[in-house]
Amino acid sequence: MNTSVELLVLKVVIAPVFVGLLSLIALRYGHRTAGWLVALPVNTGTIVFVLTISEGPGFAATVALGALLGIVSISVFTIVYARSAVRLPWPVCLGLACLGFLASTLVLSRFPELVVAELVAAVVAVAVVLRFVPIGKELEGPPASPRWEIPLRMFTAASLVLVITTAAGALGPRLSGLLSPVPVFTITLVIFTHSRHGPAPVFVFLNGLQYGLFSFAAFCAVVGVLLVPDGLAVSFAAGLAAFLAVYAVLRRVLDRTSDRVESKPGEPR
Repeated sequence: MNTSVELLVLKVVIAPVFVGLLSLIALRYGHRTAGWLVALPVNTGTIVFVLTISEGPGFAATVALGALLGIVSISVFTIVYARSAVRLPWPVCLGLACLGFLASTLVLSRFPELVVAELVAAVVAVAVVLRFVPIGKELEGPPASPRWEIPLRMFTAASLVLVITTAAGALGPRLSGLLSPVPVFTITLVIFTHSRHGPAPVFVFLNGLQYGLFSFAAFCAVVGVLLVPDGLAVSFAAGLAAFLAVYAVLRRVLDRTSDRVESKPGEPR
């Protein structure tokens, strides 16, 4: 089985399963938690793993660093969708956001590979978007959901992977990396949430996603730097450790900030 077929099989299996799990998590624990979990390096990690074995660590490291810079494009998708959702229906928001993602990817593909600059660009992009995404409101209680909705979400995710993988075939490592974090999971969850419940929970989800991207950036940067000199096992272990460390620090800071705001008497909430 060649590399492209292996990737396609893995992604078509992983995408619907992951979307199904995220949908259940969103129903039980809220859209903010689901947003954080979307940033897990499931798609990119799978791609880098397979390409390391088939194409070599140098090629795969370039893909990982391309995914790091691809966070800028994800941030563009987020801000375009969020600001459009204030007034426009979800099909228009999705079209505009996807155009923003593709335009950003094409521009970024011309940038030279500089790890520090890419990491700074990713972090700055996420921080800027967090400043301008509207504050949403989580749904009160688990929303009613027909039995067919989660299977439909899973089918939608698999279909998106097929379309994107076909369109992105025969690309070099740089553009493959930039496209590896293409927001398949985000698109699937956002359109179903927006169409059924309006934009407010979508804003909650997108805020959670942006915070999760800080951890994703740490994973991509560490794997991209360590893959060639230290190999697959060490780089992935270090990348996952960096992901979890950034996640833990961010959650601690956010929890403390939330507690501090709630403890101030006499202030409007």
